[in-house]
Amino acid sequence: MTDIRKTPGVYVTELDAVSPQIVGVATSVPIFIGYTQKAAADGKDVTLTPVPITSLADYERAFGGADAAVCKIVPADANMTPDIVAPPRGDFVLDVAIRHNLFNSMRLFYANGGGDAYVVSVGDYSGSVTLDALSKGLAAAGAQTGPTMIVIPEGMLLPADMAQSGKTIPTSAGFQSLIRAMLAQAGTLQDRIAILDVYGAGAVGKIGNKANDAALDECVTDFHAAAGDADLDYGAAYFPLLNSTVVAPLEINYSCFSPSLDRLTAILKSQAAILYPDVPPGNPQHASVMAMIDAIAGTLPTSSPPATPAAIAALNQNLTNAIPLLQQMEIIVAAKLGVLPPAGAMAGVMTSNDQTRGVWNAPANMGLNNVLAPSIALNDQQQGPLNVPLDGKSINVIRQFVGRGPVVWGARTLAGNSNEWRYIQVRREIVYIEQSIKAALNQFVFAPNVAQTWAAATAMVSNFLQQLWQQGGLMGDKASDAFTVQCGLGSTMTAQDIVDGYMIVSVTLQIIHPAEFIALTFKQTMQGA
Repeated sequence: MTDIRKTPGVYVTELDAVSPQIVGVATSVPIFIGYTQKAAADGKDVTLTPVPITSLADYERAFGGADAAVCKIVPADANMTPDIVAPPRGDFVLDVAIRHNLFNSMRLFYANGGGDAYVVSVGDYSGSVTLDALSKGLAAAGAQTGPTMIVIPEGMLLPADMAQSGKTIPTSAGFQSLIRAMLAQAGTLQDRIAILDVYGAGAVGKIGNKANDAALDECVTDFHAAAGDADLDYGAAYFPLLNSTVVAPLEINYSCFSPSLDRLTAILKSQAAILYPDVPPGNPQHASVMAMIDAIAGTLPTSSPPATPAAIAALNQNLTNAIPLLQQMEIIVAAKLGVLPPAGAMAGVMTSNDQTRGVWNAPANMGLNNVLAPSIALNDQQQGPLNVPLDGKSINVIRQFVGRGPVVWGARTLAGNSNEWRYIQVRREIVYIEQSIKAALNQFVFAPNVAQTWAAATAMVSNFLQQLWQQGGLMGDKASDAFTVQCGLGSTMTAQDIVDGYMIVSVTLQIIHPAEFIALTFKQTMQGA
């Protein structure tokens, strides 16, 4: 088959002596969407603009730091487990308001091997989390070429629906809309997956640190309904929340208790009266500590005039030295702020996995950094219905194992009933192969649709897959078992295809699947048998 010419003459086609090579695209570039302290890069507002970053320092330069901590001091009743037991003024609970998740999720991402990423700021900390803002951020992410994962940890903070009779786990129509949109974007673009959290995971009832089965079942059922039925092979969900150490107690000070200022000063004065009694009257140590406590009201950022961060830090240091209870309270607040959805950590785990083992390996059986433990300890019986549910919408569990700590113990997509797309690494490797070949074949657009072009394209794709097979990314004793590549008239194209301008390259792959269930068979040989 020759190219169709319109003008008589001699035409010369020059072929490269060396076949062009395919350079694999990046496999682990998450795009994070959420609220930030600021959104400015190179002096420009970058709200709703994907900004590439390579480190947490890059993030902080463009987007700032964490939202200010806010905590109420609530007297404990019979239905509460107190955080502070039996001070002079009674047991109490520290009710920490987690208003935004993005910054601390970025910390967890980089702690677990994160690298290149994009960030889309949908607004600053002055507003609450809304579906409209996150949806606009998701739309901006969809216009960006390069990301391979969508991560929206703020989705867990969308408002809950009105409580329904008989339900213990909150649901959110906003969360349902968000994750379905994430899956739809991934399925449409076919160049990324959605890493999903499970709404209501923090409300699963616990006895000690063990999940309440009824509440767990309800939470999982709600998530399955929220996920819908479309593009499930482009999504991976993780459970439960993570008790992380990304928030240091030194980041917390007395100002975070501003909603309960009167209660705080009363508690501290009660402690001071015990530790530094006014005996004899006029005891200077007692007077000094009481004066520091009185100074709190005048130095809170919400007061007038506002204090400088340095002044607040200095006063807080003196107070915690004098009254250890305050330091204990700040440690508890930091721990509660560190309870995070797992999506950010998993984006880091996938990045680390791809760099050290290859995208064709499951991002599982890997430990988590800066994580003390999952918020709920599940056993094998509890994990089973999550990993292999009847509807196939698998939820990957992070488990705590003796001697290993928190470990990712699942590698399934939401399409768990699909033999082809059951595993995360299969979907991610196919995305990698498709996007790498697609980008390389762009050079043949408008090239002569002739045998020389077909041979060049076939050789280029074959070389790429040969290298992938040699690295262990495809299954087969020899390359011909692992893949086939065809392109040509009579094999992948008809004469009409060529007239219509189509060059069709057909690739068949033997993808690796994991050994998820390992069975050991033992047999005793009896003496004399």
